[in-house]
Amino acid sequence: MNKKKINIFGVTGSIGKSTLQVLREEKIKDKYQPFVFSANENVDQLLKDCLEFKPRHAVIANESKYNILKKGLSGTDIQPSSGKKALLELASERVNWSMSAIIGFAGVEVALRCAEFSDVLALANKEALVCAGELLLSKINYHKNKLIPVDSEHSAIYQCLQGENRKGLKEIILTASGGPFRNWTMNDIKKATLKDALEHPNWDMGDKITIDSASMFNKSLELIEAMHLFNVSFHEIEVVIHPQSIIHSMVNFKDGTTIAQLAVPDMKGPIGYALNYPERDTIGLENINFTEVGQLEFFEPDYEKFHSLKIVEKVGRNLNLGVIFNAAKEVAVEKFISGEINFLDMALIVEKAINEKSLLDLTKSGKRTFLSLVEIDLAARDFSRNINF
Repeated sequence: MNKKKINIFGVTGSIGKSTLQVLREEKIKDKYQPFVFSANENVDQLLKDCLEFKPRHAVIANESKYNILKKGLSGTDIQPSSGKKALLELASERVNWSMSAIIGFAGVEVALRCAEFSDVLALANKEALVCAGELLLSKINYHKNKLIPVDSEHSAIYQCLQGENRKGLKEIILTASGGPFRNWTMNDIKKATLKDALEHPNWDMGDKITIDSASMFNKSLELIEAMHLFNVSFHEIEVVIHPQSIIHSMVNFKDGTTIAQLAVPDMKGPIGYALNYPERDTIGLENINFTEVGQLEFFEPDYEKFHSLKIVEKVGRNLNLGVIFNAAKEVAVEKFISGEINFLDMALIVEKAINEKSLLDLTKSGKRTFLSLVEIDLAARDFSRNINF
């Protein structure tokens, strides 16, 4: 049996770690040949992962850590490299499957390369669709490759739509846990600390993603992702708070039927689905014990507390604004983490950015290319950094 040649871009992050757990369950030596493992800063963990799984290439984005990587891999057949150029060159090698899990806008260009050169792009980078959705999907379609979403919500929708006639689709329902602040008052949220925001009740994620969840910015990004992935309008998507995170999303059909995808809240589920598609295999997860769950709850989101869900409506009417929305959000999260702003100020920064005329004008000029997206991204970041309260 030929081994499946695979990449993991962002191997030391939360999605990368979960991907390695799936590979451990699936007896990697028999089924897979790791080709590229990449990391941004965490060279020590990258070395550990490489020595365990023995990919052909290891890339550290931070070039100052190249010598550590090279020394750690001496005596092995693993080829070390560093920097953006090396990362993009290796992403341009033909493989069977690539996990694109580099977080933020930094992961967009790698995802675009994978769209061209990977038979299957397992996409965990929200920003690739939010900022460059039209460009990414055009590459997938032109090169006749497959994109399988790895966000738990979009994986759920993808699974619910398998074998269905899309003409019968009425509405997509994105579920959200509500994060740590679901039951907090507005006055309490105004005083929320970084520690408070990082205490997610259901999911184990990196700091930036956890803050996105606490502020519901992640759900705002997912609304835009869903529009691109499933070719639906903004008003054909509903967000529902589901604290147990058992139903990962649902699809309503015109005949009054709803199909939902249920699983324990663990990213190994959508990762394993993307890795094994169209088959399903053992990945170390147990089925839900419904007698232990007891009940499933659903609530409407509070748009005052989670203002990002209201702001994103403007992006839903003009998807070209996605790159501004994301850039301002990334800057706002950085400011909150550093203590420069309060929790609720993040939404105010993003709102100012997507209403800034100079930024809006940039989105109207010329054909969409990656370089034009970079220009808008940098301008939106500069504008957002200069917003003071």
